Amino acid sequence: MSIRIVIDSTSDVTDEIIEKYNLKMIPLTVNFENESFLDKIELNSEEFFEKLSASEKLPTTTLVSPGAFVEAFSEILAEGDQVLGLFLASELSGTYDSARMAKDMIGSDDIYIIDTRSVCLGAFALILEAIELVEQNKTIEEIVEELEILKEKTVAVAALDTLKYLEKGGRLSKGQAVVGSLLNIKPIVEIKNGAISVIEKIRGKNKTIKWFDEWIEKNNYDLSDKTVLLFHGRAHQQLKQLREAIEDKYKIKNIIEQEIGAVIGTHSGPGVLGIGFLNK
Repeated sequence: MSIRIVIDSTSDVTDEIIEKYNLKMIPLTVNFENESFLDKIELNSEEFFEKLSASEKLPTTTLVSPGAFVEAFSEILAEGDQVLGLFLASELSGTYDSARMAKDMIGSDDIYIIDTRSVCLGAFALILEAIELVEQNKTIEEIVEELEILKEKTVAVAALDTLKYLEKGGRLSKGQAVVGSLLNIKPIVEIKNGAISVIEKIRGKNKTIKWFDEWIEKNNYDLSDKTVLLFHGRAHQQLKQLREAIEDKYKIKNIIEQEIGAVIGTHSGPGVLGIGFLNK
C-alpha cells in the first residue's frame, strides 16, 4: 500500500512535479460571464490572462465539489493506496470542507485530509515537504503529524499591482483594499494562518525587488538549505530580476519558478510577484 498525494489547483504545483511524483490534482473552476473552465485543465495561465484583459467583468471562482473528491479518492482507494490530501486554507475556500465531506461519505480510514492554512506558495511549500516525507517511507500517520507542525512554518509573501482583485473576490475588506492607487502604491501581502493581510505598502514597482531583498535580510532567513518558490503573474522580467538579486546573495539551495494559474490570478490580478518557502 502506497501513499498518493492529492492537491487542488490553487497550490500551482508545477506539471513536472505532479507528473514525477504521481500527484492527483483536483481543479477549482474559473467562471467568466458565460463560460466556465477547470483551472489548469481547460485554461492555462496564458489563456487566462488574455481572457482577463479582454473581460469587462471580473471572473469568479468555484470550489471543488464533494462529488469530485469522492470520485478521486475512491479511484485511489480502489488501487489499494492511501489518500493524503493537502488543500487550500479553509478560511479562503470551501474546498477543504468538500474534501472532509467526501471522506465522511466514503467512510474510509485510509483518507487523511490536511488544511494547509495557506494557498499557492505556502501550500506548494508544504506539498514539497509531504512528497519528501513519502519518499522517506514514513507512515501516513507520521507524515500527517509532521505536516501539522510544519504548516505553521510556511512563509509566503507577494507584491501585488493592486488590491482590487482580492477585494472584489471577498478575500480582503474594502477598507483593507484602500491603498492609494493614485500614488502608485504597491501592496505587499502575507498569507499566514489562513488569512491574507497587507504587511507593507511600497511606492512604485521598481522598489519591489529591493523590498524582497531587505525583507529576507531583516528576518535573517537562512535559505542555503531551502527550496525557494518564486511565483509571478505576467511578470517574467521582474521574476528574473528577483532571482538575480537573491539567488547567489543568500546561497539558495534550489529555486522553483512558476506562473500562477487562473484561480490565483482571479484574486491577485496580473503583475503579482511572490516568494515562498518552509522556514524549518
